[in-house]
Amino acid sequence: MEYNQIMNSQDTALILIGFQNDYFAKDGVLRAVIENLGSSDKVLKNTVDLIESIKDTDTAMISTPIIFSSDYSEILQGDGILTAIKEAGAFQADTPGADTVDELKAYGDRLVEIPGKRGFNAFVQTDLDSILAEKGIKNVIFAGAVTSICIDSTARAAYEYGYRVFVLDDCTAARTDAEQEFFCGVVFPTYATITNSETITSSLN
Repeated sequence: MEYNQIMNSQDTALILIGFQNDYFAKDGVLRAVIENLGSSDKVLKNTVDLIESIKDTDTAMISTPIIFSSDYSEILQGDGILTAIKEAGAFQADTPGADTVDELKAYGDRLVEIPGKRGFNAFVQTDLDSILAEKGIKNVIFAGAVTSICIDSTARAAYEYGYRVFVLDDCTAARTDAEQEFFCGVVFPTYATITNSETITSSLN
């Protein structure tokens, strides 16, 4: 569903998920999780272009990196993707892989970083909801990786918290092209509006 109405930037937030070196850098240990590497590069470029386009509006821009301690003591499950992250040595605190990509770091304080994410849902064990509430946010726009995991988990939670949810199909990356198409075409429309960065840029005032 295409969104073509005016959106008030004062009550809108862009939520950036997973824009860390382990996913997006050329030597990132999880870069291959996104099979279409051209897709991840394009997602990063599109997201940076979007930020550049809206940086002078009142839109809140929030990054929610996932970072673990050196011993991964936060991961209690014995299997699943979090265990795979541990085995790969990804997103360890104080390592280059856990750092936000330089392309986003360039925006400095314009980008608010919320720590504490240890799993799929950026609302869990973080101050994301309280910060959004303090800012009077009603609309949340999602960009980042991985579409079927952290984007879906966080966007679904946002809907349940009462936010109006938008997912950018050109600023999100799934593990495969088929997975991206399925989530954007079937899953997200059950609770969110699917749109793109160009439409959002023209909708914000």
